[in-house]
Amino acid sequence: MNIAILSNSYGEDRSGAIIGEEIKKLCPNASVIGVPLISLGEEYKKRGIDVLFSSPPPPSGGFLLESPVGFVNDLVTSSRVPFSYIARLRRMRDKIDRVIVVGDIMLLLLGWFAFRKRMWFLAPCKSDYFSPHLGIEKKIMKRTTIEIFTHDELTANNLQHCGISAIFLGNPMMDELEKENLYNPPEDKSLIGILPGSRKEAYENIKKIGVVINKLTHSYPGLHFAIAVSNTIDKNRLRDSISGINAEIDLVKNAFVDVVTSSKLVISLSGTASEQTVGLGIPIISFVGTGPQTTFNRLKGQEKLLGGCLKFVKDFPDGVVKEIIKLLSNENLRQERGRIGIERMGPKGGAKRIAEKVLGDRRKV
Repeated sequence: MNIAILSNSYGEDRSGAIIGEEIKKLCPNASVIGVPLISLGEEYKKRGIDVLFSSPPPPSGGFLLESPVGFVNDLVTSSRVPFSYIARLRRMRDKIDRVIVVGDIMLLLLGWFAFRKRMWFLAPCKSDYFSPHLGIEKKIMKRTTIEIFTHDELTANNLQHCGISAIFLGNPMMDELEKENLYNPPEDKSLIGILPGSRKEAYENIKKIGVVINKLTHSYPGLHFAIAVSNTIDKNRLRDSISGINAEIDLVKNAFVDVVTSSKLVISLSGTASEQTVGLGIPIISFVGTGPQTTFNRLKGQEKLLGGCLKFVKDFPDGVVKEIIKLLSNENLRQERGRIGIERMGPKGGAKRIAEKVLGDRRKV
């Protein structure tokens, strides 16, 4: 059995690769290939999954609609990518038995144009909590999919009411999040985790976070801070960016779970990492950052998606500091927000359940 996994990039690549890994565990004879649209496919490669197509991420990092400049730059540099993508997929159409799409409706359409067969669709970008599927999207999904794996139970239920085969089996982004046992914070301090992001905006984001930290430490003593540094970020450059922060700060690589699960709360200006953090039951404070991933509209959407486990604060920096102190001083509130986050993101094991569903499904493709 030959299975192709199509994914947009970044977080979708990771989810697709974990599903592919689970497929190979369940069916060792299956051949799995990753087909990322706008990435080099590192998530697939590090799990031993062959990559058929890859392209460098566009200038906007995939957030072209967040700014006119980003849209124009992406249009100029990446306009041929979808056509090359379809052409490459078409050349392997007769050899592929099953197709899984991890991403948005545009990627689903690219897969349909190439394969002309029904596919399984993991749709992590849409949720009825804040961004429900449009009518035209529902029509496309009904025509092109065997089943849709949704971001949450609410979305699955609503799609089912529209006559669309949909189910919530958990979010693969919550898989493989085990403690690394590489970081131990000081026991006599309250730890606040920091997620500045995984892209170049992180260097400016951390400076904004530093304004909050400097104000916070004047009002609330006994705090320690730890930055979970993404592998895509230069640790030395990030250290230079925090030189003006008057606080005890650890820069920690390869220990994301250690940092966030040891924290009372997390200050986050990230995307996927924010969802993973609340899924681990840790409340988040967020505010507008410096790049396309942390705009007002995106963060308000995240707040709705995560049910208030992520609290977006407009009043920077004073309102942010006030909200952090409120959370630090109220353990019950922290636990309640954490419970909501776990409920919204669902249990671990989503990738395995999706793999089982795809392998066991006998419906016509």
